[in-house]
Amino acid sequence: MGSGLYSIGLSGLQSSNARINTTGQNTANVDTEGYSRQKTATVSSPTGAVRIQDTSRIVDKFVNDQVRTDTSSHAYYDTYHSMMSTADGLLGENSVSLNNYLNKAFKSLHEVNNDPTSSSLRELAHSSLKDLTEHYHTLSKLVGEQKTIADKQTQTSLGELNNLTRQVAHLNSQILQEETGSTSPANELRDQQELLAKEIASYVNVKVQYADNGVMTVHLGSGQPLVMDKTATVLKAVPDVNNPSQKKLFIDFGKYQVAAKTEHLGGSIGALMDYQTEFAEKSDRELGLNAISIADAMNQQNGLGLDAAGAFGNDLFKIGDIKVYADAENKGEANDIAVHVSAGKSADVALGSYELAKTDDNQFTIKVFDLDGKASPKSTLLDLTTAQADKNGDYHLDGLGVSVHLGDLNDYELHDTYRFSPTDGAASAISIAAKNGDDIALSAPLGVTTNPNNLSDASLSLTSVTNTDPSSSAFSVNGELYPVAPHSIYFTSDNAYEVRDEQGNVLSSVNDAQDFKDLLAQAGLAEEAGFDVSISSSPKAGDEFSMSMGDLGSADNFNGLQLANLQNQSLVSGKTTLAEAFSDMVTSVGSKSAALETNRQSSEVVMNQSIARRDEVSSVSLDEEAVNLLKYQQSYSAAAQVITAARTTFDALLGAVR
Repeated sequence: MGSGLYSIGLSGLQSSNARINTTGQNTANVDTEGYSRQKTATVSSPTGAVRIQDTSRIVDKFVNDQVRTDTSSHAYYDTYHSMMSTADGLLGENSVSLNNYLNKAFKSLHEVNNDPTSSSLRELAHSSLKDLTEHYHTLSKLVGEQKTIADKQTQTSLGELNNLTRQVAHLNSQILQEETGSTSPANELRDQQELLAKEIASYVNVKVQYADNGVMTVHLGSGQPLVMDKTATVLKAVPDVNNPSQKKLFIDFGKYQVAAKTEHLGGSIGALMDYQTEFAEKSDRELGLNAISIADAMNQQNGLGLDAAGAFGNDLFKIGDIKVYADAENKGEANDIAVHVSAGKSADVALGSYELAKTDDNQFTIKVFDLDGKASPKSTLLDLTTAQADKNGDYHLDGLGVSVHLGDLNDYELHDTYRFSPTDGAASAISIAAKNGDDIALSAPLGVTTNPNNLSDASLSLTSVTNTDPSSSAFSVNGELYPVAPHSIYFTSDNAYEVRDEQGNVLSSVNDAQDFKDLLAQAGLAEEAGFDVSISSSPKAGDEFSMSMGDLGSADNFNGLQLANLQNQSLVSGKTTLAEAFSDMVTSVGSKSAALETNRQSSEVVMNQSIARRDEVSSVSLDEEAVNLLKYQQSYSAAAQVITAARTTFDALLGAVR
């Protein structure tokens, strides 16, 4: 009996001692980050003694999962907001506003229109246009620097993430080693793993699971592995083979690598990747589209007038080359493919990217994708059996705003694919083409005169010039109207007129005219002629008006006014003015920054609530541990008394035997 009592007391002593040790460890680690409160569990044995079962961590895996999820969400919004608020501050600064430079450029055009003969005003206008191109470069550089900063931070964060996953894999090895052959779990090592997993969640959204052998496995939210048993993969960003200016994430398994899904990546790395796409790339392309729009519109308008030397205007701006990337799987050897913005078609240029692929012997399919990579309805088929190339060998792609030069068609193989984005880097590539202010075409290409013998006081005026190409208009290469072009308008009655050529031959006649605007359009000759005229008031029968390139005044500013009026035209995608487009971009950045700030604050509250719930379950409460310590001390003393009683009983038995 004494032996059984002694055994019971000894087991109670050992059990109480173990629980006192556990309580002491909990108390000592009250401020240790990531520490989970431990509890020593006991079970009763058939002999009446108590047996220590194990010492385990008090954790709730579902709560820990929620902490990681909320940590990832807060890190995403916090990082994204930090980057976006910086960009908002830069673009919102009045000194770097594109609109200031646009206003300055168009103001100088208005001023030179007041005196087209002034060389100084022409030079001022030229200087303002040059400053505008340089500011496009500045803004593009500013956006590019933000992209570079985000890219460097991404590389740094990936390095830190990979270091954390290696530590988790190493701890898996240590845990297996420590727990093999032992009934006690490696609690401290598992606490370290949980803390590392929480840190990993601040970089990317992860799912944490435990294998059958108890080791931690870590996967991206998309299910792709970061830690498998004792091995960690490497997450890295590499240039996209189809577009080296962009980065893609890959998971390196050592012998091979696979693309990582970046959609809903979460964490600070997901924020940096989204920032590069949703701000840096988008803003650069919006600036590029803005630059292309003004360059193309001004080039077209300048070509419709005469410069200071009396010659048709040349391009004021040069649009940079469009980079074309060949697919890595291409089998053909085409290397002279070129793409450029079609003259006068900048409104059709898409903000996203294009994909040109050879789909048949004589056919190429051109697809358009938005910034999210989704296919757009704006796609077309280039059939070389019916398509006509221009004099430079370029094929214009209707509705897409670009033309392609394919070169030797024998160099293409079936399914060869090429990708390009006309707006990518366009703002940094635009340049001034005009050598000086004399290249600005302010004058109209022709003048109009009213016969002094007319019976009415009506006067003729030039209302529009739409085409000066000698191959498709009334304007010849020698600077005169073609003889068979409209040269005069003769009224046969008060509301009927004839359009006559240089020899007086009737080209077209109009009877019962309702008004006297756009007379050539009413006669069906405006498109062919490339210009149109109107009469200020009601004419009389016998009135005659003439049109000639020799009837120009030295101070004519007809085309200069058209150039200046481009400021008010919806040039960008045919929907917004240049200033409106830039303001929309700045407003969008500001709105995004404000929304991210709201999300950042709310996600911080949610994260702190999750951490508080975790602490309720797993953190150390000194009050609770103090109560436990008193309880286990009393239990220890009681067990010691049982041992004393057992010894007394045993001594009494021995005395009786003697």
